[in-house]
Amino acid sequence: MIRLFKKNIYIKSCFVFFALLLFFLINSFTNGNEPIDLKVKLGRFLFYDTRLSFNNSKSCSSCHDPVFCFTDTYRTSGGATGFTVLRNAPSLINIRFQKSYTWADSTVNTLEKQMQFPMFNENPVELGIKGNESRILARLKNDPNYRKLFKKVFVDETDPFTLKNVISCIASFERTFVSYHSAYDQYINGNKNALSSSAIRGMKLFQSEKLNCSKCHAGKDLGATKETDYFNTGLYNINNEDSYPKEDQGLFEITHAINDKGKFRVPSLRNVFLTAPYTHNGTVNSLNEMIDIYAHGGRYIKTGMNAGDGRSNKNKSNLIKGFTISAEEKNDLISFLASLTDTSLLSNKKITNPFLNQN
Repeated sequence: MIRLFKKNIYIKSCFVFFALLLFFLINSFTNGNEPIDLKVKLGRFLFYDTRLSFNNSKSCSSCHDPVFCFTDTYRTSGGATGFTVLRNAPSLINIRFQKSYTWADSTVNTLEKQMQFPMFNENPVELGIKGNESRILARLKNDPNYRKLFKKVFVDETDPFTLKNVISCIASFERTFVSYHSAYDQYINGNKNALSSSAIRGMKLFQSEKLNCSKCHAGKDLGATKETDYFNTGLYNINNEDSYPKEDQGLFEITHAINDKGKFRVPSLRNVFLTAPYTHNGTVNSLNEMIDIYAHGGRYIKTGMNAGDGRSNKNKSNLIKGFTISAEEKNDLISFLASLTDTSLLSNKKITNPFLNQN
């Protein structure tokens, strides 16, 4: 009798354990009452929807198009009013793993916070939501698909049509842009045939003290890390006064520290072979040109309103010293940078424009 009682207690204990385990597993795939898969699906629609701009002309994908590795190929992107914005649109691939989310504001450390800028900026206007919030939300609410999805994702909210929820969904979708299947990834994961001999030589150059590339472009994404985030790379020295263009002086505009003039975030080099033009303002057209600037220890602009010798900018990082590189070595370095290309994500139907695919 005692043995039977103990057996029943054991069975009940197992049942409770597995019930609790199931509860935690279910909740690990949800965020409160928001099913993650539906939230991502909703975010996908919103990411590509031009109805999020005040005049129905722009969406998030206008500047971050998967066709161009989530960039747009322009020096600086165009806003909904037709005027260009201040900076170059960076790729969103592996964005979930980055530690900061703008070119020159160290306080923006979540995708949700970053999204405030394109949505509500007035100078220049990007999506132009500020002042048009009610009208834009009404557009979404009038869509039967959105009514269904918002209700399913935000089940506890009487009126789930808020910009906070819109931002949350888009951020959830953007966090699915994970891509680690390049030839370089295959090589570091054990496939020693994944890289050409030229790319291997280029990788060694990249990591060498001679070039110092890996001192700034570090970590899994070869970009900014906790130790390597914002640098002045000697792109400008206007009138030889250590100045960058007055409309954009980088991190200085946030910190107001003189030493931060011209400092910008180190970008990831993932898919860099496909994401020209380069730098925060898109003024470098090719990898060949970018390598030359670093080889010279900065950029010398002979004439024009931005004339000056960036090589002697006092705020320039000590890592930008210049180096000698042969034509063969440059080709090897570019071969290595090309090996960081991974386009497998870009054809994934789960992330492409649902208004075109209807999936």
